[in-house]
Amino acid sequence: MASRAFLKSLKKGQILRATIEEIQSAQILCNFEGELLLVGNHTGKSFRKGEPISLQVIHIDPLQFQIFSGSGSFQRVI
Repeated sequence: MASRAFLKSLKKGQILRATIEEIQSAQILCNFEGELLLVGNHTGKSFRKGEPISLQVIHIDPLQFQIFSGSGSFQRVI
């Protein structure tokens, strides 16, 4: 899973690019250049293993992201 150093380096508003490693019902395991993070998918959108994904940090404590869709909009997740 993600290291403390990686988690502490995240800033609100930061956009991260990752690859989907695994899909578990309403959660996706994202690989951020070797840092793995399990992200809840509450968007209703389907994803595929190996698909690139962009996430924006919207809150630090607790950590929350928005998934960036190809349409240019963000959808809230965990």
